[in-house]
Amino acid sequence: AFNKKYFAKYRMERRRTAFEKNLEEINSHNREFEEGKSQFRMGLNKFADLDNELYKKQMVRMRDTNHRKMDVEINDEIVGAAAKDAPDSLDWRTKGFVTSPVNQKTCGSCYAFSISYAITGQIMQRIGRLEYVSQQQLVDCSVETGNQGCAGGSLRYTLKYLEKCGGIMRQVDYPYTSSAGKCIFNRDLAIANISEWAIMPKNEDGLAFAVWKVGPIAVSLNAAPKSFQLYKTGIYDDEASCDNSKVNHAMLLVGYTPTYWILKNWWGSWGEDGYMKLARGKNLCGISNYASYVTIA
Repeated sequence: AFNKKYFAKYRMERRRTAFEKNLEEINSHNREFEEGKSQFRMGLNKFADLDNELYKKQMVRMRDTNHRKMDVEINDEIVGAAAKDAPDSLDWRTKGFVTSPVNQKTCGSCYAFSISYAITGQIMQRIGRLEYVSQQQLVDCSVETGNQGCAGGSLRYTLKYLEKCGGIMRQVDYPYTSSAGKCIFNRDLAIANISEWAIMPKNEDGLAFAVWKVGPIAVSLNAAPKSFQLYKTGIYDDEASCDNSKVNHAMLLVGYTPTYWILKNWWGSWGEDGYMKLARGKNLCGISNYASYVTIA
């Protein structure tokens, strides 16, 4: 179903071994799901022939900037005491933010996708329709503020770049190639500029308030566990495996309920057609460690 081709026998053997082991773990976990011991199912996907080390090497490459220094004065309203005013549930997909599955492929560009889609959410609120902005601009050009193209990057460095460059182009004008290239940003073709951004304090209630008040939010989390790699459906709640002290992948927070977060990923139809439900209330996988909001001028 995933049309994989292997060009060396040793690679085929490694992949077959990984697939068989993964299938065993999927079946074992899903028995626990059936017994009510877990809230999510695992399943075969395009990563099912990767052992966990190879998966992490290929897909989990976001750079940690190693500190939480606040570069920007945070708007108190975004994360303040008013967090209790946020509605119990919210889903931006019901408000017009309906996006197809998207695939970063083998380029470590999750940081570019999460920020670009957060900006697309801001534009949608302004003009009433989806206008996708360029991930490739962020991959090619944010190296000047510390990112490393397809070798990874961080939300902070990406936002610093946007603050410095003065605009972002449309996706159709600077399309995604899944490889790093020369920066060809043309300010005359920019359709939006950021007006405010911040790395938010570690606070899940503040996160909910920001999603309500601002829109879809870029978040960082720990995507390293095998159960994350092979997540299929349901509310991901693997506290035992998903350490919340480290983050290594960026996704987009598009909504929540009282019990889970709704996240968009960049791995094609992985999970629930490109989305994931993540248990809320315990900073699972470090979801509130490095969340960032962005608004446009």
